[in-house]
This record gives sequence, C-alpha cells and structure tokens, in this order.
Amino acid sequence: MVHAQPPLPGPAPAGRRPLWHWLVVGGVAALGLLVVGVLALVIAVQLFTRGNPQNTLEDFYTALAETDCELFMDSTTEAYREATGLTSCSVFEEELGQFSSVDYEVNERINRQGYAVFEVTETYSVSGEDTDVDLRYYVRRIDGQWDLDGIEVIDPGGVPLT
Repeated sequence: MVHAQPPLPGPAPAGRRPLWHWLVVGGVAALGLLVVGVLALVIAVQLFTRGNPQNTLEDFYTALAETDCELFMDSTTEAYREATGLTSCSVFEEELGQFSSVDYEVNERINRQGYAVFEVTETYSVSGEDTDVDLRYYVRRIDGQWDLDGIEVIDPGGVPLT
C-alpha cells in the first residue's frame, strides 16, 4: 500500500505568485497614485491662485480714475510708490485729486519670468486736445500677487520689446 505524502514546502508552482507579492505590488501602485494625486493638486492650486496681471493693470487705472488710495496701494509695489512719491494716501489724494479718466488700450502683453510687460497706448485730453502716449508697464509677481512695479515711455521708433 502506498501512502500519499503531503506536498513539500518550496517555491510556488511556475506561473503563480504568492499573495504577499500582489499585496506589495498593490501597495506600491496605491502609493504612486497618491503621490501623483498630491502633485496634481499642488499644481492646480498654484495655477488657480496665481492671479492675472491684467487685473492689476485694470485696478491701477481704476484707482487713478476713482482716486481710490487703497486700490492703488494694493496694485503697486512699494518701490513704485517711492519712485513716484505717492507713498501715502494723503499724498495720493492731493496729487491725483484733479485727475480725469484716461482711456487705454493694451497693444501687447509679453510674459517674462516673474513679470508681465504690457505695451499700452493711453489717450487723454490736454487743453481740449486728445493726446496719445505709448507706455510700457511692468507688472511683477511678488509673494503670489501681481503688482505694478514700473512704467516707462516708449520712444517713437524705439526698439520693441521681444
């Protein structure tokens, strides 16, 4: 009489993996998906909270038209305010109290690292006569917020910014 012997422990039959193997593979895959999800969330938050530099330009013109010191301070850098001498609300209101509205048209927007540069044509009246001035606005991103950092007059026939 032949007695059946129990199978000897050893490697799994060819083609079959042990359960622990699938658990490790599943855990690594789940961890990978979690990392990808967190990165996607961080990128989405950065994109959606970075603001729009064109809104800063619009806020700047609104602040001038409405003599809104708080909006002016919020849409400009400290360096710009110091350079223009508009460092306090009393100075701002005194200097711009007689300011009339200015029409402007954005001709071009150029993005630089940390800056958006706008080439703008302003139209305003001087002694009843319309005057056009071409300006370049530098809007800088600081701590996640866009602020006007500088303005320069574009010389006629000058080198375009590329």
